[in-house]
Amino acid sequence: MPPQPPGNAELTSVPEVRTKQAPPLLFSLVLHLIVLAAIVLSLRAAPRGTGETNDRAIGLAMVHRLPDRDAYEEVQPQSDQTTDQTTADASAASAAAAPPADLSPPIDLAGVLSAMESTPAPVSGSGVAGDTTLQGDSVGQGTGGQPVGPMGAETTARLFGVSGTGSRFVYVFDRSDSMNGYGGRPLRRAKEELIKSLQSLSEYQQFQIIFYNENVKPFQPAGMALTLVEGTESNLKRAERYVESIRAFGGTKHKGALLMALRMSPDVIFFLTDANMPRLSHLELQMIADRAQRNGTTIHTIEFGSQPASSPGTFLKELAAMNDGEYQYVDVNRLQP
Repeated sequence: MPPQPPGNAELTSVPEVRTKQAPPLLFSLVLHLIVLAAIVLSLRAAPRGTGETNDRAIGLAMVHRLPDRDAYEEVQPQSDQTTDQTTADASAASAAAAPPADLSPPIDLAGVLSAMESTPAPVSGSGVAGDTTLQGDSVGQGTGGQPVGPMGAETTARLFGVSGTGSRFVYVFDRSDSMNGYGGRPLRRAKEELIKSLQSLSEYQQFQIIFYNENVKPFQPAGMALTLVEGTESNLKRAERYVESIRAFGGTKHKGALLMALRMSPDVIFFLTDANMPRLSHLELQMIADRAQRNGTTIHTIEFGSQPASSPGTFLKELAAMNDGEYQYVDVNRLQP
């Protein structure tokens, strides 16, 4: 056979080279298509936005190396502890601020004040004047004049370092929600000091206790008029149970409680509050002072506060000064738990 021309030989070699290179290119193309398809499928299956995911609890344990073994102690994450404590604190605060389930209807203070305006003021040193009783929501008026015999004998009662001398005492105590602060120490210590002060009284003295927030809640044993109570052993025990039952909630309105106390014409009023605001106006202070002067009543004030010293403008200093009383400031940070 005659030899082929050189040009023809080159032409036949080209297809052979292309045929040998085709399989690797095809394999690479197929591989890339498979990878691309897998990526598309994974993107479709992935959750979007804030969709729900399955959470898995993760436990923490502390290992204690003992001589004969390893001891494991489960540890709660700090964030969970903080959340639980916050929830517990909020629940406790809500429960403390909420009115008691067995809360009795509030005294109609407007009726009390109306009766006070329409009734002549008792004479200084005469006790609670008159011989009738304003039933229901009004202040009772006991027997007039100084009692015969040892009843009416004077004694000295003390409260947070303030002392008052007389035979008729009224304790006016704030029971608003702020008294629950600082772990409940203000209300707890106020109750303790009040009970201690009551224990210094005897059957020869009379007393009354008025707790207040937006409303007034005086001590009124069942079947008894709302008036001063003799300091007999049985009445003092009832008063102690009443004090222990008091819970703090709500806001603060001072004037009504003070006017109710003055209506009973006591020798001494111990007025305790942690609320410098809302303050009594100058006209309200003057009205209270006028009434106290006619009754011969001394008003001592005790202020609970969170600062080392009281503020210069507190109305409680002015109230005490206008009524021949003492003012005492108590830093609640120093109260014993």
